[in-house]
Amino acid sequence: MTASTDAAPLKVPASLVHRYYFAMSVPFLIDLFTLVVYCVQNEAPEVFLPSLAVSTLFLVVGVGFGAWVLIRPIRLFIEGRVPFADIESRLSRLPRHSALVVGVMFAPMMALRLLSHRLGITFGATLQQVEWPDVIANLTVGTGFDVVLTFFVVAAYLDHLCQYLFRARGVNISQFNGRFSRKVAMALLFITFATMVLMVADVLSYSGDRLVREVSSDVATSAVGAIFMYYWISEALTRPITRLDGGLRRVADNDYTVRLPVTSNDELGHAASRFNQMVEGLAEKAYLRDTFGKYVSEAVATSILSNRSNTGRSIDTTAEATLMFTDIEGFTGLSESLAPAEVAALLNAYLGTVVPVIQRHGGIVNSFIGDGLFASFGLPRALPDHAAAALAAATEIQQALARAQFAHSHALHTRIGINTGPVIGVTIGTENRLSYTLLGDAVNVASRIEQLNKKFGTRILAAESTILAAGAQETCERLGTTDVRGHHGVVVYRVGAAR
Repeated sequence: MTASTDAAPLKVPASLVHRYYFAMSVPFLIDLFTLVVYCVQNEAPEVFLPSLAVSTLFLVVGVGFGAWVLIRPIRLFIEGRVPFADIESRLSRLPRHSALVVGVMFAPMMALRLLSHRLGITFGATLQQVEWPDVIANLTVGTGFDVVLTFFVVAAYLDHLCQYLFRARGVNISQFNGRFSRKVAMALLFITFATMVLMVADVLSYSGDRLVREVSSDVATSAVGAIFMYYWISEALTRPITRLDGGLRRVADNDYTVRLPVTSNDELGHAASRFNQMVEGLAEKAYLRDTFGKYVSEAVATSILSNRSNTGRSIDTTAEATLMFTDIEGFTGLSESLAPAEVAALLNAYLGTVVPVIQRHGGIVNSFIGDGLFASFGLPRALPDHAAAALAAATEIQQALARAQFAHSHALHTRIGINTGPVIGVTIGTENRLSYTLLGDAVNVASRIEQLNKKFGTRILAAESTILAAGAQETCERLGTTDVRGHHGVVVYRVGAAR
């Protein structure tokens, strides 16, 4: 995801910059605590200010300048002065570069402090000469500790920064050259071995009271460092996981609007990026299903989209279903007296009354046929009591039309024919033009029964198969046996009151 420099300039929030400088000041705060412990244990307050001056020079001035250099391109992007592509690599490597700056500044400062007696330096020097095993251990562990800690502190800051950039500019990191396992390995190595290395060096270097003082100082400093390390590592590593878990929960609740900021260049960042791609795909599929469902039933759209063979066809299904055909009485004559736009408006108002009733009872509108429609209950979506549902829907349709008020006070009455029997749901057509429909003798009979309403003077006619399946013999009137095209001896029932 990218953003152009055409975006409206934004003022960089002061807190966003201050938070980065605070993250880069953590080594100085750790060093300040170490100095306090050293001066207290050795009862030498006179050492504090010179040592603080040296620490300020390297860890405040030096690191501060490096931090300004690293954050400046990101500020320019937020202000709309450079494109995201120019700063994306620097942004994704901000923790690494920040840790490098701290290492470059901390190592010479620490070396100067540890070797002060050997170099004949008195300003900011230690009270006593530091032995070589202790020099090597303190230089290695101290520098490494501050580098690792800075990495995770800035990684936690980067999490906040990327969230802001995602909300304000709509950009996300797309370069993933980091490794989560390396980050965890660095943290575990220092938490596990740092204190041990320092204590071994103390034992090899000193004895007596000084050994006690050195060990006590190292233990106190390591304990505080471990607390800092644990907190910032958990911040840097757990926040993306928690955010991803929250996003997955929202998707599980069918919320496809969720998008996650990508806040690192490792596997966690890649997972967040893949999550966004997945949700975009799900959102597009849901949009297609919803839009497609306006032209065919949602059940058919879902079947087509979920067909793993990707043929663009619904899977053919055979089942017993109840079929319904409707037709508006006298609509041909009515349409001749109205303008085409009025006919369309009247027909849409009629369908707006009828279709919701069918859907409410579990039916599927398969097609609109002029001023009528063809609906099914039980296929393509399974419905246990499909015959009873169809009869209930037909009755409610008549009641809804009786209450409805259409334009120009037109009264619309509809004839309904219902039949139950085995049908097959199939996709028919050519490679570039397909249609889903139900086929079977039961469909033809249902259409013929709808036309029989004219003969019997009824509004709802149902075949005996439907009445028996619904168990509605007591509430429907048997009108007798009749012939329809292709069939003899069809038993029909009136559903509802006589006209």
